[in-house]
Amino acid sequence: DVIRPMLAQASIPFLHEAYAQQLDGEALNRVKDILDRPIGKFYAQAKKLSDLLNVSAIAFNYVTQAWMQTHERPYPIGQLSEYSLLNNQDRLVRNDIFRLLEESGVGIPEYYQERAYEVNGKVGKYARSRSGCFFCFYQQKIEWVWLYEQHPELFKIAMQYEKDGYSWSDDETLKELIKPDRIQKIKEDALRAYEKAQQNKTESSPYLVDILEEGGGCAACFI
Repeated sequence: DVIRPMLAQASIPFLHEAYAQQLDGEALNRVKDILDRPIGKFYAQAKKLSDLLNVSAIAFNYVTQAWMQTHERPYPIGQLSEYSLLNNQDRLVRNDIFRLLEESGVGIPEYYQERAYEVNGKVGKYARSRSGCFFCFYQQKIEWVWLYEQHPELFKIAMQYEKDGYSWSDDETLKELIKPDRIQKIKEDALRAYEKAQQNKTESSPYLVDILEEGGGCAACFI
């Protein structure tokens, strides 16, 4: 929820100035080239983030801190002038975090653990890709199906919020979403999208953060 608006095109001028205070020479030129390349189908946000971290993780940390301090919607951690992770150079990705959670005894949150589903004789897998909030506005259709099939009691509560013409999705209500033919279609679409992403990972991203349009997100995940 911090990275997406920070890397949006509207923030690029600020990032140029912030990086100029952290880097110079060839490193700064590389960063400018990365920043100026727009996020899209052929350049996912995850790839842009990785490219920036490859130049300098520490510089990225300080630039992110500067952005949070000046953003129109201040983030809590942005109010700190210093903290230990600013000088962290470790590149920990999702699998590393999951490994640390397992080794520490905390374990991986159950909603991130993939479950199998079958459609048209094929087997797909679904789980939550982002948030543990059962009512998250930004979950994908297949995640609503996951909630309905794995946690029907929470899905029922989410349905109760939909009244007076309001719904979690713009195009359909949860009551409409769980019709058998609609669930079938959602599963088919999700499996097709996953297969396409696996065929060419450079052109398509399976992550919700790359599927959503640029703009504001929900700060609850960050908090």
